[in-house]
Amino acid sequence: MNHSGNISQNIDQDTVLRARTMLLGSGRLGLPQEVKAYRVLAKVSPAAYLPKLVRALVSYGYEVGHRRGPVRRLPLHAEAADAARRIGAGHPRRTEALRDALEAYEHALFARTVEPPASPEAPAPAFGAHLHRWSRDMRKAYFDGIPALEAEAARLSAAGRLTELATVHHRLTVRSALMWTDRTHLFEEPLRPLFDEEVALARRTAEGLSRALTDRAMFLVAAKRYGEARADFAEAVGPLDGADRTPIVTAT
Repeated sequence: MNHSGNISQNIDQDTVLRARTMLLGSGRLGLPQEVKAYRVLAKVSPAAYLPKLVRALVSYGYEVGHRRGPVRRLPLHAEAADAARRIGAGHPRRTEALRDALEAYEHALFARTVEPPASPEAPAPAFGAHLHRWSRDMRKAYFDGIPALEAEAARLSAAGRLTELATVHHRLTVRSALMWTDRTHLFEEPLRPLFDEEVALARRTAEGLSRALTDRAMFLVAAKRYGEARADFAEAVGPLDGADRTPIVTAT
């Protein structure tokens, strides 16, 4: 069923006119203004404006991240990924937009903000360095730390120390997801429980829920579970085109 007509009718035409006027003005718009205008126009003319919205969100996310840290750009890059997914399958710019949005989100998500500082006993890659630029020894040392994180998470869980457990579990999830980055098949079964548990812990501690939902949404996009991914995105960053915000319920 096509809802685009209803969406267009539900948008205030004065808002649409203001958005068009902003873009046609003689002055150069800042990225926040571009994002605001493209959010409106993408609902009216998705084929024309969703790719532009993705580009603006990615750029604005990097700008915000540069000023305020990588975690602050996560919601913007998550929104960019969702917008890219909504571009029609036959659109010539869909692949490029989706690739750029997911790459930007992955870079922000795995910036290792919860990892402790590197040391001789616990080496770590340079902040923000892409996985493909790590040395072989660095990759081995980093992923060899997964069993220790699993053991620490089990200990904290048994002790009921949920806040500390959430931090350790996030580190475990990130490392495990990175380990599976270059494997395009069979990654869902080992990783899904980790992302589900991250969301469950965030709900129990009432901390970091937006990040946990966004993490799981990106995993679900990679697993081609788009309906579930959209539900997580909607809960994490707000309703998008009237998306159902019913949270995904998982067994814990």
